[in-house]
Amino acid sequence: MGKIKYILILVLGLSLLISIMQTTETAIKQSEFSNMRHYVSIDGLWQCTTDTEYQYPHGTLKYFIKIYGDAFGEITARGCFMWDDRFYDYWEFDTVRFIESTNELLLIDNEGGKYRGTIDIKKEEIRGFAFWEPENKNDSIKLNFQRAEKDVVNKLFFPITPGTEGSIAYTYYQPEQYDNYLNIGSIFNYITDSTSFYDVMGKIIKQKFGRLESLLIIKDQKLILEEYFYGYNKTQLHYINSCTKSITSLLLGILLEHHKKLNVDQSIFNYFPQYDTLLNAEKKKITLRHVLTMTSGIEEGEDFNGANPEEFIKYKLSLPLESNPGEKFQYSNESTNLLGCIIYTLENKQADEFAKEVLFNKLGINNFIWDKENGILSCASGLYMYPRDMAKIGLLSLNDGCWNGEQIVSKEWIKISTKPHVTESEFFDYGFQWWHRSKQNKSWWDSPLHGSKNEHDMFLALGYGGQYIMVIKDLNMVIVITSSDNNESNGLAFTKIPMIIEEVVPLFK
Repeated sequence: MGKIKYILILVLGLSLLISIMQTTETAIKQSEFSNMRHYVSIDGLWQCTTDTEYQYPHGTLKYFIKIYGDAFGEITARGCFMWDDRFYDYWEFDTVRFIESTNELLLIDNEGGKYRGTIDIKKEEIRGFAFWEPENKNDSIKLNFQRAEKDVVNKLFFPITPGTEGSIAYTYYQPEQYDNYLNIGSIFNYITDSTSFYDVMGKIIKQKFGRLESLLIIKDQKLILEEYFYGYNKTQLHYINSCTKSITSLLLGILLEHHKKLNVDQSIFNYFPQYDTLLNAEKKKITLRHVLTMTSGIEEGEDFNGANPEEFIKYKLSLPLESNPGEKFQYSNESTNLLGCIIYTLENKQADEFAKEVLFNKLGINNFIWDKENGILSCASGLYMYPRDMAKIGLLSLNDGCWNGEQIVSKEWIKISTKPHVTESEFFDYGFQWWHRSKQNKSWWDSPLHGSKNEHDMFLALGYGGQYIMVIKDLNMVIVITSSDNNESNGLAFTKIPMIIEEVVPLFK
């Protein structure tokens, strides 16, 4: 009996202890909720109302704010902009204050701009004004907010949809084989340190390298990594910006195979004989090579108002020289558009039609958008493509222009167009509309400023906001990245280069 009594007392004691612990846990949860109760009404994502969107002549800017109150009563906020319904840039706040008694919200961004608003809890609206120092309502803009849908929150602020408990965890899945254009493999057939791989992916998810929206890796002719973030997937077109230039270069290589009497060292006027009246002794020295390497010396214009390629050609060739041909690298969108006009002149069709016939159809690139500006196709930055199709462009270039046994672009053109011809800066060299980087180039992200001894040569297509097609030939590798980073405001678009050189490539050593 003594033993049984002892066991009963022990059980009752444990039950009492569990009861006390549960009561304490409940009290803690209630306490946490008590701290949160003031902020439940404003937690979440808010988007500006339609009547306070900022209308520009060429697009619409929308404002979003994500507000979060923690268990200790602290409140934080982060905002972002969308341009024509595409993510544009983050809006960072140094100061966030919420006055419970008046429902007033104050946000101060990292550049000193302020937003003052009053929250109408019943209507779920925030009404107020944004202004810059000094506070002056004559200098302010009306800016009201309403609650946004949860899926919008995920697309704007979470690279991966959070789990039921709010946690974000990455899991690797081998890419799917859904056509015959790209072979598939597992990344773990090529790397041995899975811990380092997951560490890199964790850094990406934490936005250590900016806002990546896709990351694809081809190794030894197989697509071994295909990841999409912020609600993107393989069926969504992405604006590739100036990566378009490198695709235009491929088209020029194909074009010159069709017109063997022409070559890159002939005068640019050989391609536009109808405009010989604009020729003078200085402009006669401009060759196609100069246009391809952005060293033509032609001034970059600002006031083209034409409506077709013929008018653009005349406009561009009429501009004065600001330097001698071949003397100075000057990044020029107009030069690339002039390359598109060469295609138009020689083939009597714009570059998108030409690309379909001689390149895209052969690679299975069936869905794309190619914008026009002022009546001419924007060969400088107008393409929207699937990241998988960007990877095909990289794979074609890696394989010296050959695709499934067919030489689509000549091997000689790939070799000459992707090698360095001129120095763009200490950090990059430039070919025929392709960028080039090696360990001879300095590294802006490190000190001392020199390339790593282990860095591999790469040529790459590079587009504003963090769009990349990178080709590393000695590793038999293609890497594609699409992003929505702002080059000027945060510089994160350029973090992709050190990410690849110092984080991704070493995984394959």
